[in-house]
Amino acid sequence: MRREFFTPSNILSISRAVLVIPFIIVMLSPLPTARFWGAIIMIVGALTDKFDGLLARTYGYETEWGRILDPLADKIGVGAVALVLLRLGDIPLWFVVALLTRDLLIFLGGIYIKARKGVVLQSNMTGKIAVGVISIALFALVVLGPSLLATICIWISVFFLVVSFGGYVQRFVREIQTSRAG
Repeated sequence: MRREFFTPSNILSISRAVLVIPFIIVMLSPLPTARFWGAIIMIVGALTDKFDGLLARTYGYETEWGRILDPLADKIGVGAVALVLLRLGDIPLWFVVALLTRDLLIFLGGIYIKARKGVVLQSNMTGKIAVGVISIALFALVVLGPSLLATICIWISVFFLVVSFGGYVQRFVREIQTSRAG
């Protein structure tokens, strides 16, 4: 595992996190095309997510930093979009609180495991699916505003939030137990 910070895949992850700045500016502006440009920025962010992983796996740019930066960029992006949509009145507060609480707890658990065991846990498949479904829900809200489709996507997201969080809790407990047994 490489230890470098500035690899092409890590730079893409960092750029995805930085994209929240123009997203916030555009979405909170009075522009009549704000939602269109917000959606474009989200698409660019999704492409960087796709390509950072592809570069890392294909060309051997997988790094310990990448294991941290990629999910952190996802959490920053999802959190920023959710907070902007909350500010616009397009998304319920309870959903944003659930989303941010889950991400914060997963992040803090990851920091704890890294400090305790010196390893960075990778995202699991249900976590990746949850981020994908949440991203679709948020994208639908950016494009359409509150709608039946967006509401359905939010409820599907809630299901995956709960399932993925349960998976992360199981992994956390398993890691803690193996460190005590060893």
